[in-house]
Amino acid sequence: MNEIIARHYARIGRRGGSVSSPAKRQAARLNALKRWRGKSPAEILAPDLLLDGVWYRGSGRNAPVGVWDARAQCFWTVAINDFADPATYPAAPHRQVRLKREDYHSKTRGTFKPVAPLNA
Repeated sequence: MNEIIARHYARIGRRGGSVSSPAKRQAARLNALKRWRGKSPAEILAPDLLLDGVWYRGSGRNAPVGVWDARAQCFWTVAINDFADPATYPAAPHRQVRLKREDYHSKTRGTFKPVAPLNA
């Protein structure tokens, strides 16, 4: 029985650790597509199409909208955090609103993927 299982694992390419196999590469591609929420890279706007000061819909680490800053080559998103004080809980928590920087998505860095201008 163990030989049958071993042959099956050898056929599908299951290996442990950092060993690469076709099955592991395919699983990594499928997981990446899930993270992109089904959007292909062709649907993401290229950086040279972005206009300074325009708000864009997309997906990012902190918000689904961001304003493009051409000078800094990044998006600025609005993040809202509620911080509860254990001494006064359940009273209204302290709210913090701030701008967060997100770079344009690339293979090496950045998280914001613009899809369309907000007014479109």
